[in-house]
Amino acid sequence: MSGKLNAPVYLLGAGCTHFGNLLDTPELQGLSLQQMVSVAVKEALEDAKVDPSEIDAYIMGNHTAQSSFASAYSQMSKWIGMELKPGVQMAAACSTTNVGAQLAAAQIAAGLYDKVLVVGFEATQTNPKGNSPYEREQTPTDIMWLWTDGGVNQAYSVPQGYDIFPVYNGLIALGYCRKYGISIEDFDISMMELCRTRRLHGSLTPKAVRRETLEDEAKRNGFDDLFEFWTSDNNPHLAWPTRLRSLVTAVDGASAMVLSNQEGAQNYAGTPIQIKGMSYSVGDLPWYKEDTIFPSDARALAKAYEMAGIGPKDLGYCHTHDCSHISSIRIAEQSGYLPEGEGLQYARDQRLRFDADRPMSTSGGRHAFGHAWAASAGTDILEAMKQMRGEAGAKQIKTPPEFSLIHNHGYAMISSVMILKGGM
Repeated sequence: MSGKLNAPVYLLGAGCTHFGNLLDTPELQGLSLQQMVSVAVKEALEDAKVDPSEIDAYIMGNHTAQSSFASAYSQMSKWIGMELKPGVQMAAACSTTNVGAQLAAAQIAAGLYDKVLVVGFEATQTNPKGNSPYEREQTPTDIMWLWTDGGVNQAYSVPQGYDIFPVYNGLIALGYCRKYGISIEDFDISMMELCRTRRLHGSLTPKAVRRETLEDEAKRNGFDDLFEFWTSDNNPHLAWPTRLRSLVTAVDGASAMVLSNQEGAQNYAGTPIQIKGMSYSVGDLPWYKEDTIFPSDARALAKAYEMAGIGPKDLGYCHTHDCSHISSIRIAEQSGYLPEGEGLQYARDQRLRFDADRPMSTSGGRHAFGHAWAASAGTDILEAMKQMRGEAGAKQIKTPPEFSLIHNHGYAMISSVMILKGGM
């Protein structure tokens, strides 16, 4: 196995919906699941400046079929202009659109297709109403987590316990603090500052579910002191010592990307983004060792860097999977983007902001932008593309990065890494 693509592959366009709830988010309200997906696909096709007829094949991604429907590759085909084209549905949980893009890139590099559409969609907040193919109703929170927890090894799963709270948050936080001699109070302050950065980024991202800064939320709840708000009953521990606002905000949403061969990139009247490195690795429980290192991450990161021919020092932007804020910090250290054991201090010093020296997750991440399981990796890639093209608006990194790293975790556990390079 060469570990290399046989030919260059590029991202031409990407798009996504607003993230929120199909029942009450103004930009989504009243849409069927099919219409929501169509919105994301239309935006991606327009960004890529291609017609549906120019797409050779497509990959549909979804994790919780209970809240959508099976055989989305056929049920969505007419809605997105893909009928009679080669199409397939796949799932890698929250890594779905990252892995889907890697599969598409391999198909293009092999010469099988010139252009491939990759789509991810998820409805974590709503599910079909009765037997209607279009109407939706609210999904109870405990049922949503139970469906999501189907992604973990059921021999170890706690029914309706959602293992990700203690395993992916609390235990990692405790292990990290013990390893690097960090007090729980210092951990709490650092998590607050990291959330403050994520919420700042969300406030500057029009399609984010949380557009309110953490400071404004505190004031709205009657707190002048931000840390008092952070440690109040408004922000309880879910898995000590991690708190509610260091975790994911579940939403409905969709994303889409158009990938192309080199000829398509050369004819593109915009800035193509090259896929320089990519890899994914699967591991079952336990996900990490005593030192909180994820073996699947170590393998995927190493292979992606090797394929790209670069190192961490070359990166100008990074997103690591942040369903758990402490896990995102740990993985950013593991990737080399942040120094070992110093990630929390970087967060505390606000060095992860878009206008600082180590910008991360400038869309707001899983907490502020929101998390629509199979769709979210696509929005992470979209955000990196915008930053690299200088199109990120008010949160634009001063010097558009030449290289970006996108890391995602799919529950449980598939680690996926993609390294992007701007231009031809």
